[in-house]
Amino acid sequence: MKISTLHIGAGTQLGPLTLFPLWTEGRGAVGLTTGAAANLQVTELASGPQVSKLTVTNRDTKPVLLLEGELLEGGHQHRVCARDAILAPGETRDIDTYCVEQGRWGGASVHGRSARRAPLNVRAELNRAARGQQTQGRVWQRVARYQGLHTISGSGSLVEHLDAGTRHAGLDLAKLPRPIEGQRGVVVGFGGKALMLELFGSHKLFVQHYRSLVEAAWLDIQLFAGNVPSIKTPAQSARDLAVRLAELGTRLDGTAITTGDGRVTASGIAWAPPKRMPALAHLSSWDTHHPMMAI
Repeated sequence: MKISTLHIGAGTQLGPLTLFPLWTEGRGAVGLTTGAAANLQVTELASGPQVSKLTVTNRDTKPVLLLEGELLEGGHQHRVCARDAILAPGETRDIDTYCVEQGRWGGASVHGRSARRAPLNVRAELNRAARGQQTQGRVWQRVARYQGLHTISGSGSLVEHLDAGTRHAGLDLAKLPRPIEGQRGVVVGFGGKALMLELFGSHKLFVQHYRSLVEAAWLDIQLFAGNVPSIKTPAQSARDLAVRLAELGTRLDGTAITTGDGRVTASGIAWAPPKRMPALAHLSSWDTHHPMMAI
């Protein structure tokens, strides 16, 4: 699957974070629902809870897009979705997850879901060039970085840290740049260098997740305060990341999208309604040499 030409607008700086609006000429997936409005049921496995798996059922009337980095809260412990998934109406499927609450194992079987995203510091671990047995431990290390920032979580809960960070004075969502007509994604710079870009199949899909992405990144701004320069990322850095992704192209394995060259990695998902060719639903691409990618 070829990535169509990407267009990047002027960046808006929020401390060390810079947000660039992103457009593409390529067609995208239609007919999907996503975000907090999507009717998904999330539970522990019927055969017994597993840290790395949850069962998801689409109770909606439309196919539902579930994103890598979405938080699945509650159950035996809070989890984060490991990779993108699209579920047809009525479909039940076990999905891959990582734990973001190391100190708890027990409780209800049902998870809540409000389509919140994990912070960039945690999502960076999910977007390394390769995952392995050490990935879960690295996720826990990244979550532990937030201990003492605004609260000390007895269970090492990322959800508690996000809640505490959101309550902390300083985040004025009214100052966020509003999504621009037709905008389908965003390039995120951090500390003066492009970190990642996120592209959706439609403007509507993007809008459903824009606020949650920025709210989660607010915790990164607080975490790295004083250690990362609060400078605006140059537009050229954002363009360089987009150009490298476009030059790579992507591989389509079923509906899963993957690519990478060691310097840039990308993953996502495509969707094909009946009698139509697959089209992009969601893609995220990361600069693996950015300092945030390092443990």
